[in-house]
Amino acid sequence: MSQEDSQEFEIDPSWMICVCVFCAVMQSKAPSKTHSSGSIFNNCGELVSMATRTESRGNLSNGERPDTLYAFVAGLYVAILLTPIAILGISTVSVDGGILYMSYLGFIALFTAVAGWLISHTAGLAVRLGHHDLIWLLVAVPFVPFVGVFAASEIGISPPSIAIVLAMVTMIGGMFTSLPLVTMSRNRYTTAAVANTTEITEWEGRWPQWWRQISYGAMIIAILGGSAGIIAHVVFGVEWAGNLYLLMVFWAPLAGSANPRTFRVTDAGLVVHRPLLHRFRPWIAFTGYSLNDEALVIYRKGWWRQNIRCDRDDIEDVDAAIAALDTVIADCTRSSSREI
Repeated sequence: MSQEDSQEFEIDPSWMICVCVFCAVMQSKAPSKTHSSGSIFNNCGELVSMATRTESRGNLSNGERPDTLYAFVAGLYVAILLTPIAILGISTVSVDGGILYMSYLGFIALFTAVAGWLISHTAGLAVRLGHHDLIWLLVAVPFVPFVGVFAASEIGISPPSIAIVLAMVTMIGGMFTSLPLVTMSRNRYTTAAVANTTEITEWEGRWPQWWRQISYGAMIIAILGGSAGIIAHVVFGVEWAGNLYLLMVFWAPLAGSANPRTFRVTDAGLVVHRPLLHRFRPWIAFTGYSLNDEALVIYRKGWWRQNIRCDRDDIEDVDAAIAALDTVIADCTRSSSREI
């Protein structure tokens, strides 16, 4: 049975307890056996422990409800997406700015409370969301209204002014809530995934030097291009240049390339700790690794996925890291490492 199949196969510990009781009854009826009832219970206890661990790996939610902070952020995110719909409905009755503003605040509070309560009572939601890469769609969804309004104006449809304002507020508010929501989901999934695992080794490392230099260059271009666009729009009246401010969005992720990351090799998968984000990937998601004078590269399945790269000079004990990767990748992916 493959590791992917084993993650989906769950064993109910209560069923194993019934087996233990049955074994004890049979032992009492067969005193001539060499095993004592205590040894039977010990063996069954080991089975129960294995079953519990298998269930923990396969069903990472463990029935736990999202904590209050997570429920609040997720509820606020939902409220930011739903409130504009209610405000557009109210705007058909009244266009008074004060009424619309107070209505917006009221619906934000209402939707946040309702959605937050529902989320807090949905067991394992944070872990399930953090498990899938599609969670990044949460970041893209708030941009849909803004893109829709912009596209409508380009084809000659004039949306109401309130729709433009709501689209911008939704985009900004959604961006500032979706990114923390994705991070919190990833971190909670990682915490659940590494529970009851064995850590083999760990090391710290930055991106390889060449990749860091590319990031620095792109970051400088993003800052200068965005600033120049804003200046050209405000000072010289170049309307299209104002859109260059979007380049500033790339500054934050590029700046993180200089920060060291902590890599933890466990028997279940690889954990990568960044200052605010923790990421877990099982070993079946990798195909092998390569090591040269500049970097250690761990290859992921799928050509579209970014491989994990680490500056070799930053790894304190390269031999220990390679020995650990040889063990887990060879066992879990049946692929051999390769040395460049």
